[in-house]
Amino acid sequence: MDWPVVAIHTHVLPDGRILTWGHSNDPVAWDPATGVFQAAPNPIDIFCGGHALLSDGTLLVTGGNISGDHGLPNANLFDYKTSTWTQGPQMSHGRWYPTNTALPNGELLVTSGEDENGLPNPIPEVWQLDGTWRELTTANKSMGYYPWMFVAPDGRVFYAGWEVGSLWLDPSGTGAWTDGPSHLATFSRIYGTAVMYDIGKILVAGGVDNPPVDSTEVIDLNSPKPRWRSSNPMLHARHHAVATSLPDGTVLVTGGSSSAGVNDATGAVLAPELWDPGTEVWKELAPTTVKRLYHSTAVLMTDGRVFVAGGGQPAAEGETDNFNAQIFSPPYLFKIDGSPADRPQITDAPAELAYGAQFSVGTPDAATVTQVNLVKLGSMTHAFNQSQQFIKLSFSTGPDGSLTATGPQNANIAPPGHYMLFLIDSNGAPSVARIMHIR
Repeated sequence: MDWPVVAIHTHVLPDGRILTWGHSNDPVAWDPATGVFQAAPNPIDIFCGGHALLSDGTLLVTGGNISGDHGLPNANLFDYKTSTWTQGPQMSHGRWYPTNTALPNGELLVTSGEDENGLPNPIPEVWQLDGTWRELTTANKSMGYYPWMFVAPDGRVFYAGWEVGSLWLDPSGTGAWTDGPSHLATFSRIYGTAVMYDIGKILVAGGVDNPPVDSTEVIDLNSPKPRWRSSNPMLHARHHAVATSLPDGTVLVTGGSSSAGVNDATGAVLAPELWDPGTEVWKELAPTTVKRLYHSTAVLMTDGRVFVAGGGQPAAEGETDNFNAQIFSPPYLFKIDGSPADRPQITDAPAELAYGAQFSVGTPDAATVTQVNLVKLGSMTHAFNQSQQFIKLSFSTGPDGSLTATGPQNANIAPPGHYMLFLIDSNGAPSVARIMHIR
């Protein structure tokens, strides 16, 4: 479909709409239910900022673009209820290519980026609950662009790359870094992709410009001594690809290029791949007709499909800017004969959920449900989703056809915010999600 912007930054909002922006034109919100676009003008150039959803569903965008490698110090907040932007207090220094990470206490961590002078910004900052900033002055460390940051089950923040050495960050007070395990790969996975595919479990894949690689690594942060280990390589070498958590716990990788160089379209990889965390085997899926390289994005929608868009600004060699979007329907939406799969239904679910609380899910399909899963709403750019997270819940079914599930035990496992609740049935098909607010 035609799209008003090159979707370099893409987000799923708590009302199910998709918000995107690029390096030109106003940000735009799209409602998948109606197909209606709504412009959301912002006077600040938020291209190349960092972003994640706060616990109340407000999107916080940090930094932005003065010029290449020069970042704004601004903090912009998007209220999905009114579709309007407001300006928050500025950070101490600018950030261009930072990462935002929602913390268990409801605060938000901002790491990396380049400042107003085009210099690395080594001091992380934390957006506090009162809307002010706190610098982590004792956690001074220069890092690569858009670092892969994840909240670990013990509450610390884990830096998973893309550089060789992993790190732990304690974001309390003025902060402290400690060394973590090194990757098996001896090269930096620049513009690879990373995802926490289960509680405390991370997959990193691909990356590197010359040439891109197909190798992958996984780590389990639940282990007393976490270590990276090799997993099966992807079927295609890729950089600038995107990893997306799906409702059934598998991981979809879309887009990217296998050619050397920053943005060479001659090696565009059109076929997505699906990774099964149980077997760690990759499967090739139906190819796209549009090349999605540098500045492409992908996020999971509430209906279980995947929104894929962007690529361009600058355009790839011999290609144009992609003012278009596509929607991918994963295999779980189809029966073997290609007809639509029978999907479980959610007729009722609570809008709010407390940690560790049991809750009832209304469904006529309780007897066939095999999984009850949460996926945090996505907020992604530059090959990394700064917000998504997958959590499998425990549940039971009663003889009366009832279904009762138990929410995440604590905020380390699921930082407060909005999550998509999916039911998976015995044939692997997901329901349409209900969005729940966990706090």
